[in-house]
Amino acid sequence: MKLRSVWIPLLVWSASRPGPALADPSGVQETVTLQRAVELAEQQQPQLRQQRAAVEAARGRVDLARTARNPTVTLSASVTAGSSRVVCDPATGACSGGFLDPTASTGLGARADWLIYDFGQTDASIRAAELSAEAAAAGVGTATLDIRTNVENAYLEAVARQHLVKVAEATVKSEETHLDQARRFVAAQAKDPIEVAQAQARAANARSTLAQAQSALAIALANLRAAIGWLDATRSPVPGESWPTPPEQPPPDLGALVQTARGHRPELVQLDRQIAAAEANLQAAFYQRRPTLSATASTQWSPGTSDATPQPTWSAGLTLSWQLFDGGRAKANQRVAHANVAAAEAQRDALLVSLTSQLELARSQIDAHRVNVAASAEAVTAARAQLQLAEARYTQGLGSQIELADAQTAITTAEGNLVQAQWQLADAWTQLRRAMGA
Repeated sequence: MKLRSVWIPLLVWSASRPGPALADPSGVQETVTLQRAVELAEQQQPQLRQQRAAVEAARGRVDLARTARNPTVTLSASVTAGSSRVVCDPATGACSGGFLDPTASTGLGARADWLIYDFGQTDASIRAAELSAEAAAAGVGTATLDIRTNVENAYLEAVARQHLVKVAEATVKSEETHLDQARRFVAAQAKDPIEVAQAQARAANARSTLAQAQSALAIALANLRAAIGWLDATRSPVPGESWPTPPEQPPPDLGALVQTARGHRPELVQLDRQIAAAEANLQAAFYQRRPTLSATASTQWSPGTSDATPQPTWSAGLTLSWQLFDGGRAKANQRVAHANVAAAEAQRDALLVSLTSQLELARSQIDAHRVNVAASAEAVTAARAQLQLAEARYTQGLGSQIELADAQTAITTAEGNLVQAQWQLADAWTQLRRAMGA
């Protein structure tokens, strides 16, 4: 079946302006785009480096399995000293040798061994190692997707926290303006003094909210640093201020998303390779009780004190061995291999089952958050108009602090809701791309 290509548009980021300035005693701030943050993570993230090292180790195990086909050559050298046996001549009665009569001998040898044929055991082991290496290589794709998603999530949160800090700063500025107005009205005896106390309380609450927003932003920036794997302690990464521009078109239908995801998710490729490797290991376990044919050749030269120039010796031969009973080791290995095959198949099926729900959830969230963003933007417009009217009435001495406080609360809430809606929409697109394996 030919897979249809489904285009999942990426969110466009603008990072021309730095985020809000925060005190950073550790160094200067560096504005990074989302693309740059992802590139740095792919270069520096220890998790990805560990995965690549695991791939290299798996390829090394392939080379190790292939060495069974190669001959081995061993060189040996020895020097031995000891006492000689007592030897007596029956005719003369003279004796020689004994404990205090030392002798010495030396030896130099070489041996070559070669496994000629093992009836498929080595071939099965090599095939299993190769498939395991391919599964490990596919795991790099999975780790890369996870890292990209983590970076994008951290980046989105940092952008959202920056906007929430700006909302809190605007609220503090507005409340301080209202406090100044209340003081001037009370000084002119045009308002009751209680309005100053009310304005002071709201200004203090606004400053407290700003401090909390700044703290949340600092945590988000720390999470972004960790997601990137940022190594430079003298600089701190900060995202740009601009929100991503969401795609105008909605996501494709669920059937097209599922079909494309099944062709792009690296986890499926990894699990398919793991299943094949488990099956190859099972085959190798069945081959363990097959005979082996090997060749051996050796030579030895051993001069001694009595004969310093002996002739070297040599030997060569073929050996066919067959282990008729191994105490149950092969059967136990087959049982383990069967279980590994079943586990890998179950893991793949579980991913296929959850894949549709992941895509459906992300798609439905995008639809809902698109509506929420539009409604939140309208609420912000209405709240701003309400605040302008309330401020105008209060400036003319017609309104009250209660009316002004309600209008200020409405604009702060509406702007915060808009930031949350934009954040949720961008996050939903991130989750859809992760579910697609894009």
